[in-house]
Amino acid sequence: MAYQFADGFDNYGNSYSFTGGYPWATVNGTCATSTADYRFTPPGSLPGACVNLSTGAYLRQNLSSNQATIIAGFGFKLSALPSVNNQDIFGLLDTGTYQVKLIVTANGALQFYRGSSTQSGTTAIGTASANGTIVGNTWYGVAVQIVIGTGTSGSVALYLNGNATATINSTGLNTSESGNAYATQVEIGQVYNNSLTCKYDDFYCFDNTGSFLNALLGGDARILTKMPASAGTYTNWTPNGLGSNFQNAAVQPPSTSDYNSSNTPGTQDSYTMQVASLGVAPYFVLARASMERDDAGTHTPSIFVRSGSTNSSGVTTPALTSSYLFYDAIFQNDPNTSIAWTASGADDAQVGITEG
Repeated sequence: MAYQFADGFDNYGNSYSFTGGYPWATVNGTCATSTADYRFTPPGSLPGACVNLSTGAYLRQNLSSNQATIIAGFGFKLSALPSVNNQDIFGLLDTGTYQVKLIVTANGALQFYRGSSTQSGTTAIGTASANGTIVGNTWYGVAVQIVIGTGTSGSVALYLNGNATATINSTGLNTSESGNAYATQVEIGQVYNNSLTCKYDDFYCFDNTGSFLNALLGGDARILTKMPASAGTYTNWTPNGLGSNFQNAAVQPPSTSDYNSSNTPGTQDSYTMQVASLGVAPYFVLARASMERDDAGTHTPSIFVRSGSTNSSGVTTPALTSSYLFYDAIFQNDPNTSIAWTASGADDAQVGITEG
């Protein structure tokens, strides 16, 4: 496993308020999307949005397993610098206990803390960036690699706005508040705050296991979200609500009244996607589906991409629940060539679903 979770915040539309489990495991406070702001202007007709976290709000996701090394990237934009104390930006937790926090100081410096930055007894760790690194109402792209370790086995590294030289790179640290050398949860937001708001965009999280997506990406990575634009090769699921399969699949956010359904194993549906006019090859292609079951049967569909005349299926989903959940499938290579995606190959690929 290397991919843990990603969210570009583009597929929900405007003013969507997150609820726990869809797709973030835990939602605290007001966490709503805005299509009026984003870190980079989306190309063509692609959607663009960010999530705006109000005072005291945070989004938290469970990792798929205990992980000692976490690699994450995101864009953030504070409404202003904190007038006093610190402002939480990003955190790794061990079942509710903060292992490491990234904060912005009142002077605009970035600093890692063990534990939570405003709780008594917690400790600043590693070096801090220069004062004035961060200013209010400005987008920044952050990439971090954090090793959770006791004694002197932990480390933190931070890269800003795609710079190849680390802004913070500190080793020999104690990065475990719980005493366990791992994290189980990742968080964005501001549990301890200064009545500020913070916007986020382009969030991704990996670990360092496996052979793919197990290291810092390099550069200032962004997420482009492509929605269904027309019917694909397969149109075998039944449209409900809107007249066409691709229209139901393109509703933002996914709707409980506009959806496609199937009860026959092996039945496939696919959609051509919006054109991103990619100028460079992507690091990976992620296909995401929002699904539930509405009967007593066991349903284990699989998400696939179709490139040229070749389909490639992601891991079969766990048995669907009676509530909508998002399911992700990561595709490292173009199934039509069996090698890394090219810009045109990724732009031309269809996305589909097979009933299981």
